[in-house]
Amino acid sequence: MNGILNILKPTGMTSHDVVSSVRKILNTKKVGHAGTLDPNVAGVLVICVGKGTKFSEYLMNGSKEYICEMILGEKTDTQDSYGKTIEKKENVHVNYEEIQRVLKCFEGEQLQVPPAFSAVKLNGKKLYEYARQNIAVEKPGKTVDIKEIKLIKFDGNRVLMRIKCSKGTYMRTLCNDIGDMLGTLGHMGVLVRTNAKGLHIENSVTLDELKFLNDNNRLHECLIPVNVIYPLERVDADELYFDRLVCGNEIPADTSSILSDEFYIYCKDNLVGIGKKVHENIIKVEKLLM
Repeated sequence: MNGILNILKPTGMTSHDVVSSVRKILNTKKVGHAGTLDPNVAGVLVICVGKGTKFSEYLMNGSKEYICEMILGEKTDTQDSYGKTIEKKENVHVNYEEIQRVLKCFEGEQLQVPPAFSAVKLNGKKLYEYARQNIAVEKPGKTVDIKEIKLIKFDGNRVLMRIKCSKGTYMRTLCNDIGDMLGTLGHMGVLVRTNAKGLHIENSVTLDELKFLNDNNRLHECLIPVNVIYPLERVDADELYFDRLVCGNEIPADTSSILSDEFYIYCKDNLVGIGKKVHENIIKVEKLLM
């Protein structure tokens, strides 16, 4: 039971709640997630099972894709519809062309200041801890990359967008900032993550579906091998060097056809780990996966 699950997280559950549910369904403790989703957000949650948990650091990287609703004319303290309204404008005077022009301004790398109600840490405390105590702090900015924003629909004061972005991008803050640039106010409404690390929402499974598949010995239908999610070139090591390999020692191996800096090392036809070249035709395990 080793691999990756593409779970459709519902709203109202934390990412840890989903992990706990998967542990119970599969009756295994080795379960983790690769990148959280807020409780109020639905969509793709990458769940690692068994040896797949050793891949979480690799799977957290990469672009994400969201369908995001932005509500204009109102600003909240959390920058989403679950927060307290702190400012409101009765009339929103923007049109389709203005929105398209402003959305283009937010594409590319930029410094984003996270919302006050977020889990970003400052001096050992999470920002939401300061916010709940009404303590004003200067929030650190973070470079994010908005790869694409596509306007799907505009209806009065509601804007629907498809957004491709780097990890760590706050959709709430993006909606707030877009509202400001439009000369009005904005906050995030509904948010759904539709893609993470190449896993699409169309191929995701609910927790109920996961239980059904597991109970009927069909888990293989949704448990994805790690080398499918994180494809690398392959180097085969001689089984004579197996013990040295798993102990982290350097061993000889043919790497003449390997082009990348990292690759999978197989021995006895089993995946041992992610390796690196030390010298020409000398390798070692960088990340043990056994």
